[in-house]
Amino acid sequence: MIHDITELESYIERCRRRIPDFVGANFSLEQTWKLQRPTLWRDLACAPINSAWSLPHLAIHKVAETADKVGYPQLARLAKRLPPGIKTGYQRQIERRIRQDLLEWDPDGSPATPLPASLPLGDMLHKFSSGRAIVSDLAGTLVTLATSWVLLGSASLSLTNLAHAVARKATHDRKASHFFLGKKAGAAFYNIFPPAVDETTIWATLALLFAALAACGLACTILSDPIRKCLGFHRHRLEALLDEVERELIVLSHKRARQP
Repeated sequence: MIHDITELESYIERCRRRIPDFVGANFSLEQTWKLQRPTLWRDLACAPINSAWSLPHLAIHKVAETADKVGYPQLARLAKRLPPGIKTGYQRQIERRIRQDLLEWDPDGSPATPLPASLPLGDMLHKFSSGRAIVSDLAGTLVTLATSWVLLGSASLSLTNLAHAVARKATHDRKASHFFLGKKAGAAFYNIFPPAVDETTIWATLALLFAALAACGLACTILSDPIRKCLGFHRHRLEALLDEVERELIVLSHKRARQP
């Protein structure tokens, strides 16, 4: 346990020296896939939900920040309680590695652990992983919006509307290709008299869109970490995390010093 400022400075410096090796060991393409693989199917199921929620979540926080600046902090406090999405197994693995390999946190709470139990480390790591995850979640959202614009002519996050549009087009093209006067005449005919779309086709299309969006979000996660590693983003984010840990430890140290 850290007891004075000298120990605190020594601990933070040790952690900072470990950052380059930690980034190199955990954010390469090979390592990202290795960490993702054990929870692949669960994370695939979470990806569309997180993607759909990322844009509203970001908008709510921006509105809350504006309200806070003009004198209404209640909205900001409520916004902080909103979860950024479902935490994936990959995020949990990265947070665990930061605790143990970078911050020397012992999960058993042994005396060797330098961090006090009162340190809000969970909140700090949650903020760190949320900032990383929002890139892939927003990418999935943008893919959904782009697909919706191409198929529907409007920006919509409704997978149900997208499924109806894709199913209608598939049914239209299939009917037109079997039209007795040829495909062009069939396309013109079915433009005037749209064919009925089978519900099974709609549900099957919805399942495919869900799977495609999940795969897109997962691919963004796997590919974005090595890219951000090359650009130095992970190093800067971890340094910012250590700055926050250091500030909290200094505050706790001063509080202990004032106690009788």
